[in-house]
Amino acid sequence: MKKVIFFLLTLLIFFSCHKKNNEVPVLTGVEYFPTDSGRYWIYNVHSIQYNSDTIDTTFQVKEVIYDTFHYQNVVVYELYRFYRPDSTYAWPLQPDSVWSFTTDQNEITIKQASAEFIVLDFPLSNGKTWNGNAKNTSLEDDYIVKNLGQPFSAGKYYFSATCNVEESQSLNLVNKDYRNRIYAKGIGLVYKKYEFLSYNTSAQYIGQYLIDYGSVIEETLTGYGTP
Repeated sequence: MKKVIFFLLTLLIFFSCHKKNNEVPVLTGVEYFPTDSGRYWIYNVHSIQYNSDTIDTTFQVKEVIYDTFHYQNVVVYELYRFYRPDSTYAWPLQPDSVWSFTTDQNEITIKQASAEFIVLDFPLSNGKTWNGNAKNTSLEDDYIVKNLGQPFSAGKYYFSATCNVEESQSLNLVNKDYRNRIYAKGIGLVYKKYEFLSYNTSAQYIGQYLIDYGSVIEETLTGYGTP
């Protein structure tokens, strides 16, 4: 009887270990970037351009996952981008620009113009870092995950679970480079703010952070939906 019990326990341990070793690891965080075809997002955009003059503008951007195609065994998602001055205008019939993104190798890689950026790397966890420029020729740029699963308010919306990806937090006497994106579970990107500023470094102004040139762009979700 003891031999039978020992044999059964051995089989149980063997099959339990075998099953565990063949389980596909859960990629936590993929729900922060939905990829279903037809999904769209509308953002209010506030842009400030600093140069000889300061140009302060507001407009709206609509992003739509339009279609997919295969390239070198990778699924590529076409992201159509439309622009309009405000909600009183109709969206144009044709996109103003077309971006794309892929989800290969447990990463979300967005291609805008001719540059690729790894905006998310799964599984997500607080404090996780990766090189957002790993697929382009720019210098290494470490992105870091913060406030995973925490609530966040953006415009008219309140999101119970979000993820803040801090792409840069650099400030010195010469320039400022602050970049972050916030994603909401089941929705996608809900807020983005980029600040690229260069300061006057003349002897009498250094340390006063007087802007010579640069830009501040803030995007806030104002609408979204699925087919």
